Amino acid sequence: MILIIAILIIIIIFLFIRLFLIRRQVMGINEQIIDINRNKEDKKLTVGLINKELEELAKNINITLDLKKQCEIREIELQNDLRQTIANISHDLRTPLTSIIGYIQFLKLDNTSEEEKKEYLETAERRAKSLEVLLNDFYELSLIESLDYKINLEKVKFNRIIKEIVLGRYSDFINIGITPNIQILEEDVYIIAEHKSLERVIENLLSNAIRYAKDKISISLEIEESIAILKVSNNIRNLTNHDVEKVFDRFYMADKTRSGKGSGLGLAIVKGLVERMNGNIEADIVGDIFNIYCRFKIINI
Repeated sequence: MILIIAILIIIIIFLFIRLFLIRRQVMGINEQIIDINRNKEDKKLTVGLINKELEELAKNINITLDLKKQCEIREIELQNDLRQTIANISHDLRTPLTSIIGYIQFLKLDNTSEEEKKEYLETAERRAKSLEVLLNDFYELSLIESLDYKINLEKVKFNRIIKEIVLGRYSDFINIGITPNIQILEEDVYIIAEHKSLERVIENLLSNAIRYAKDKISISLEIEESIAILKVSNNIRNLTNHDVEKVFDRFYMADKTRSGKGSGLGLAIVKGLVERMNGNIEADIVGDIFNIYCRFKIINI
């Protein structure tokens, strides 16, 4: 009887000590969380090897802290991106608006000839149209990036759409003195996409090539392991790997003075639409050749 009592006392003492240690660990975890939240430190919880459940709890809390840190970093990136976007919009709106206002002031001068007034009016109109393009592009991009943007996916003949758009833009190639190298599969290639969005993607890719090519443009459609790859290439001046990494960002231009012809939104719109259609888009530079690859999964008919 005495032995049983002694064993029970030992068990009670052991349980009491264990309970005390677990309580200390819980208090330690709580203090660590308070300290992390108060000091905004990038720290992890540390737990002694006493209770597996507490170890698992600390592990899950650390995962949550990591996710919280990632969200904070992402929020900072989004805020910086928003500030940069606002700055770019302000710059791109102010430049043509200032120009338009200036030409209107010239038109009001009494000593302005009719010929000069006509020239000023035409210039102001061109600047107004460039402003309209910028606003339309930004509005379209904001729609594409919104969570509730709807896209109507359907089976489309990829190669036919490419051929039609390339043919429609052929005069633009001729106007800049470039005969494009076109290699598009004759066999029918079907993918799941939205017809009008796919047309916009191809139009923007060709416009980008026409705008920045030195003297070479290539357009091809190939198949690799059930993937249709539209590749648009052009040679270009002074493009770096850093530029290629940023090329799909909103308002990004390799021309740091932002004095180019584009709005800096065309390729951002392309990326948004391609991803909405479950495709993939990448860019690279080989020598002086800038390449953009659009990949879509082929479907069997």
